[in-house]
Amino acid sequence: MAIFGTRDDLRHRPAAAGGRMRDSLFWEVVLPEERLGLQVYLYLTDRGRTGYNVTVWGPEPEPLALELGGGTVDAAADLDDLTIDGLHVTQPELRRTAVVTYASDALRLHYAFEAVHDAFSYHENPDGLPAWFAINRLEQSGRVHGDLEVGGRRIALDGRMGHRDHSWGPRDWGVPQHWKWFVAYTPGGRAVNGWLWIARGEWGFAGYVARDGVTTPIAHIEQHATYDDDMTQRRLDATVVDVSGGRTEVVLERFGLVKLPTNERTGTEIWESACDATIDGEPGAGQWETQWSRAYLAHLVGDR
Repeated sequence: MAIFGTRDDLRHRPAAAGGRMRDSLFWEVVLPEERLGLQVYLYLTDRGRTGYNVTVWGPEPEPLALELGGGTVDAAADLDDLTIDGLHVTQPELRRTAVVTYASDALRLHYAFEAVHDAFSYHENPDGLPAWFAINRLEQSGRVHGDLEVGGRRIALDGRMGHRDHSWGPRDWGVPQHWKWFVAYTPGGRAVNGWLWIARGEWGFAGYVARDGVTTPIAHIEQHATYDDDMTQRRLDATVVDVSGGRTEVVLERFGLVKLPTNERTGTEIWESACDATIDGEPGAGQWETQWSRAYLAHLVGDR
């Protein structure tokens, strides 16, 4: 059973006067036949500060679009109906549906998400959710409808699998030494979400295996990754071991890569890869993110 309150897909407030709070929301879909990845990331603080990126990327060295925006909103603004610049987010049914639209000179997007399973909390995993990352976090796979116009192309999204997440609470970017986050899904509706991290010298694992609308928490991920000389991710072979003892084989092979803009003071780099994927040999698509301490990454690359 998910560990959520009735309003946990909306904006969160500090538990005590003078406290801090931050919500971050994310939606994505990977289109292997188009050789494109798409993501929308939005954050909102209790002080009303907001920011977002809308990113479309493929095999080319530069993304087709990397749109950044933000500003401030008033105290009454909430995540069921929020507009920032050209970005508009609604959530008609909390923890079930969302509609994200965006328009600029570079791209137009209509992205409607409908979940294929109940929202999953990382608190359901044996390793739980580390306090340095968030108070809580939901992950959810679903069907995506709509369309994307970018670079002179118009691409229908109707019926494709995609993914979204929402986390809330302050985050200490200086604690993790490295993480891998990934999602893979197949046209038939299978999905796997995995997160493994190294922090304070210890490993942790989170995520789920979704089949026929039912999620099973992950207990452990056996994995091997290969990287290019600049330490950007190339291929991930993972055996996902769930709490019932089931083993699911996931392979992700990058076809597109983008570096996200991050605040320099955090000392963090985030790389997103759009991937061809298989789940137990069944073809699909996925996204694989790596996080690094910038100083450590610079040391690794400098030694090559």
